[in-house]
Amino acid sequence: MQGVIYADMLFFVNALIGYFLLRGAALLAGRITQDWRVFLGAAAAGASSMLLLLPPLPVWLMWGAKVGSAVLIVFISFPIHSVRSFLKCSFWYVFLNITLSGVVFAAAYYGSAIIQTNNLAVYFNISPVLLILCITGVYLTVQLCIWALGRPEGKKTVEFTACLAQGRISGEALIDTGFSVRDPITGTPAFLLSFPSVKAMLPQALHHQLTMYFEEGIIETGGVPLRLIPTQTAAGERALPAVRVQELWLEKEGKKKVCTQVCAVFTPERLAGGSFCAIVPSENG
Repeated sequence: MQGVIYADMLFFVNALIGYFLLRGAALLAGRITQDWRVFLGAAAAGASSMLLLLPPLPVWLMWGAKVGSAVLIVFISFPIHSVRSFLKCSFWYVFLNITLSGVVFAAAYYGSAIIQTNNLAVYFNISPVLLILCITGVYLTVQLCIWALGRPEGKKTVEFTACLAQGRISGEALIDTGFSVRDPITGTPAFLLSFPSVKAMLPQALHHQLTMYFEEGIIETGGVPLRLIPTQTAAGERALPAVRVQELWLEKEGKKKVCTQVCAVFTPERLAGGSFCAIVPSENG
């Protein structure tokens, strides 16, 4: 027995499911993302459900389409700064998809609902109310786990944009209550940037000067004004190059904060394996 599938309902229902699954994945991965990215990712999830309506495809093409759509959905939904963070978001998104599929399959099995499959896509012909209850149950379970156990790693991160004289640097920053660095001459507060993580976004002149300093220990004159700021790290005290930043924008959950009169201190190491590319003091976050 075959049921009738309406393309518009298939898209909107799967987009709604994708939205809650992406929100759940963000909670479990401890990631912060903007609403518009999640909406776009949900739309991509809804579009990927159209695989059900295509003619049967070769096995290799079916798997390629499923993996490719999942990668695209996660890439759209989350700001990716490292392979590790991308894989973490992908894992939780796939895990929640499998969990929801199990819950819906159980509901469909005991409710004698029609199940249709094609191109590795599964369609459960169940009532919208039951489907909403299933996805709501999965999402609330995730919220309950976060409430009981806390966010993964207990890290507080924000999206940042640093406006330089000749460009901008953006990414994800950790708010660290133990980080406190200032320019010893002017007293200007500073935040830390990982040079390997942000070098692709740097103006060419600044990129060259920082490369020369970290590789040769030389500060070239006549270029971007660099200053050395003493910092205390796990490896001991050392001087790191810094530049003045016109503005530092911090954004979390739609709330923005603008900091002026700050400087960016560059370190040659990746921060937490590339999980984030900057550290800002709690007084700024």
